[in-house]
Amino acid sequence: MDLTERIERRRTRRSKNELVVDRDSLNPGVHLPEPVGRETLFEALLNAIDPLFDRAVPPNTYVWGPRGSGKSAIVTALISALDAEVTASDPFYTATRGGSDRPDVQFAYLDARRATSRFRLYRELLDGLLVEAIPERGVSTSALGDRIEEVTAASETVLVAVDHLGERGTVDLADLYAFFEPFDDLAWIGVGRDPPEALSLPMPEQRVHVPGYTYELVDILTVRGSRGLSQTLDHVHAQRLADWADGDAHDALAALFVAAMNAEADGATRLRDEDVEVGTAAVPSGGVPIGTVMALSENEQRVLAQLIDRSLDGETSIESAAEVIAAQTELTDGTVKRLLYELAQRGVLERQEVAVGTQATGRQPSGVEPNFSKRLFAALRNE
Repeated sequence: MDLTERIERRRTRRSKNELVVDRDSLNPGVHLPEPVGRETLFEALLNAIDPLFDRAVPPNTYVWGPRGSGKSAIVTALISALDAEVTASDPFYTATRGGSDRPDVQFAYLDARRATSRFRLYRELLDGLLVEAIPERGVSTSALGDRIEEVTAASETVLVAVDHLGERGTVDLADLYAFFEPFDDLAWIGVGRDPPEALSLPMPEQRVHVPGYTYELVDILTVRGSRGLSQTLDHVHAQRLADWADGDAHDALAALFVAAMNAEADGATRLRDEDVEVGTAAVPSGGVPIGTVMALSENEQRVLAQLIDRSLDGETSIESAAEVIAAQTELTDGTVKRLLYELAQRGVLERQEVAVGTQATGRQPSGVEPNFSKRLFAALRNE
């Protein structure tokens, strides 16, 4: 951020009396074009795909590390930078291999939270590579695979990054091997949390470990806070959030986002100690990342929104909650109940017993509690 931008932001804040000036900078589900404090990891990734620069298909790569360590930020920034280089005035390759007229190389980033099956992964890949519209139904998985084979055969290389492998409800590394094995000119970067030794399958030739944040997390909060807030984030608050999050950038940013929303709603033009307390209290420890929640279908998000808005979480049984939610939407009781159980199975909701008075026999009914920041979800949902 240059000096002119800093001055303009302060002028804007003075005229509008706003604290939050850029929500995306505070949103843990949005990544900066150039992540803070990860330069050595960019070099490691570039080394892993280095054959690409010598006009060869690079080996597959597995990127792994704990939650909130910036894996997604690094990989999305890399793919974006490579793709921008391809579309720049100077092409990625200066000549075609063997005198062919095939395009040089294509890049794609896929989120396994949205591409949850072979069909959806193939469709999302084609949608990212081609200008033509890719049908969502009425076409077989094998037909999509044939189309990918045509695209890869017509290109020097297709490099695909697939993020969030091995989470609840997403494809895993073994799936990636199986799904992409038929395509000779396609290489992939798989991104997940599990260390190689925890996976009982052959590992890709290249592996890049992304360690959890330590001191860098304060810098990340400071940089993103300076972009998202009209007033510079106080170092004491940044340190407090970083210590509370214990190296998890997602949780630290989620708490900062909620804290800023709380301060702004209260008419404050600067973050206060009490806002930081509200922010940290609003983010459950070990909860589901907000990106997982925002990747859910519209019906699933509507059910969650109704569950929260009508205070049906906690002590209300799933059956009773489903009846109330169905009455407020066009969904049936059965559909809402199914979605609630599925969301609990995927970890988005947590099941808990509900007290219904004396019950001599039988199983206690269960209710559900959101396993994510309700305030952050509500803020992003209402944008």
